[in-house]
Amino acid sequence: MRALLLTLPFCALAPGAGADHRENWTEIKSPHFTVYSNGGEREGRRVALEFEQIRAMFAESFPKLRVDSGGKPTVIYALKNEDSLKLFIPAYGQSKGATKLAGLYRQASDKNFALVRTDVTGTGSNPYHVIYHEYAHGLFRLNYRGLPLWLDEGLAEYWGNSHIDNQGAKTGMADVRQIRLLQEHPLLPIATLVSIDASSPLYNTQDHSGIFYAESWALVHYLAMAPEIRGQNLLNKYLASLQATDDPIEAANRTFGDLAKLEERLRAYVHMQAYYYNNIKLHGELSENSFEARALSPAEGLVHQADYLLHANHLPEAIEVLHQAGQLEPKARGLHDALGYYHFLKADYDNADKEFVLALEERPDDASAYFYRSSILYRKSGYNRENTPKIVAGLEKTLSLQPDFAPARGFLCMAYLASPGESAKAVPEALHAMDLEPGNLAYLLDYGRALLANGKRAEAKQVAERAVRTATWQRDRTLAGNFLKAVNRETGAPGQETAAAREQAGEAEAGSADPAVATGKITELICGHPPSAMFTLATGSEQFLFQVRDVSKVELKDAGQHGEPGPATCAAWKDRKAKVSYRPTPDGPAHGEVLSIAFE
Repeated sequence: MRALLLTLPFCALAPGAGADHRENWTEIKSPHFTVYSNGGEREGRRVALEFEQIRAMFAESFPKLRVDSGGKPTVIYALKNEDSLKLFIPAYGQSKGATKLAGLYRQASDKNFALVRTDVTGTGSNPYHVIYHEYAHGLFRLNYRGLPLWLDEGLAEYWGNSHIDNQGAKTGMADVRQIRLLQEHPLLPIATLVSIDASSPLYNTQDHSGIFYAESWALVHYLAMAPEIRGQNLLNKYLASLQATDDPIEAANRTFGDLAKLEERLRAYVHMQAYYYNNIKLHGELSENSFEARALSPAEGLVHQADYLLHANHLPEAIEVLHQAGQLEPKARGLHDALGYYHFLKADYDNADKEFVLALEERPDDASAYFYRSSILYRKSGYNRENTPKIVAGLEKTLSLQPDFAPARGFLCMAYLASPGESAKAVPEALHAMDLEPGNLAYLLDYGRALLANGKRAEAKQVAERAVRTATWQRDRTLAGNFLKAVNRETGAPGQETAAAREQAGEAEAGSADPAVATGKITELICGHPPSAMFTLATGSEQFLFQVRDVSKVELKDAGQHGEPGPATCAAWKDRKAKVSYRPTPDGPAHGEVLSIAFE
């Protein structure tokens, strides 16, 4: 059912103030989510039901799309007021003029997290827009790889404006602020819009504002809701064409025809006074009273708080909370896992392993403990004759307990490639990881490496070329480009040396390469998946991808600490200016292997 929504101003009610710092936490488990509430059981049940409704909204709207992430649970914190956000965002409220949050959504490699204030109410605009927006990102990236940014952000904005209540869901609702922006500023040419990538200054990742986001929403809304084309199913046709061509502009030309004429129609569309939206009936008989609930001990509540802090890179605050939990209840459920993960992030692998061993003594079916023990073996010594069988055994145990955990599938693929006579096993593991998380380009590249290791060079080259075409982010483009170079060398492509030629001279060249230096800002960071760390250094005109095999063996200096060692965990490197000394690795996926980092 469609209805008209007038673009009238809205007025949100002011949230309550004040906070009780003695937190009592309740755990609520619904069929697909776990909620921790410090605002009482009733509010926790309400939030759990709302997330079940969000999930149902997408399931009803996209019957063929996967709406569950398998081995990656979603954990929600139902917070009673604004002050409670400070338990999870330590710097919240310290900057004048900073955006007030009703909630946020964070994706990590092993879990998704949501923070939701339960005291926020309003009319007109959805106060939880950012949560719906990021939830939509997670869903579409779970199903598609290589979504162009206009479609990725346009879909997220479209669904971010949804409104859900007991009667159902309203989707495709217009936002007066976006409409005003579109009416007051000239539109980007469609050919420009569909080709923008993450390097463009028009792409603002800070507050999702600006003409790029508004026009991306408008184009998605037009293609989905405009009466004259509503029955043509153009969005699905575009996605099919994109998968066939791996070229966003070519797919747009094939699907939409003359882009100049589409631009004219879009310009007229954004000057309308009212917009259609969808009413969706949510089927199912879920009742919030049917969810399991239990009161957590004070220590358990602290452990769950620390879990979020660790995944958000607030390590000093996390360890302080964990120490409090340990003092209250030394055997609190999850405490050893959290302490192990803390030490793992700090590259203190011996203590991390001790904690994960203790975690397994208390709970032998702890899949994450097996996974991180395998990661510790790799980070300490890499793949070798002694370690590799242990790494494989740990990952196989992880997957016996948690079969849909994509990071373990990808890791096991690489471990099989390092195991003599086991390379054939790597291919199905990479395929399984790709099926679980199609939007993660790293698993596609793992698949290409597995094909290459098994002598399927033509297929590996097809994967490499596909990865280059579908890579949206600078990091992914660099990884894909370097893998294509490696494949070309293996296949003896024109202008490329062969693997045999490299083997004859490679060792001497690698050993004699002089260190190089690059200075810039660390803009993107990967911690936790082999290699042990990778980051992008933006120097102004170029982007360099660097690899760190073992964080603990890299020389770190911090000018702000008078030459003392810099932060030990790679999580603390992001957004910092640094001078990086590295040994070039032209044959690998990165520009070089890091020797030292001097932070400014």
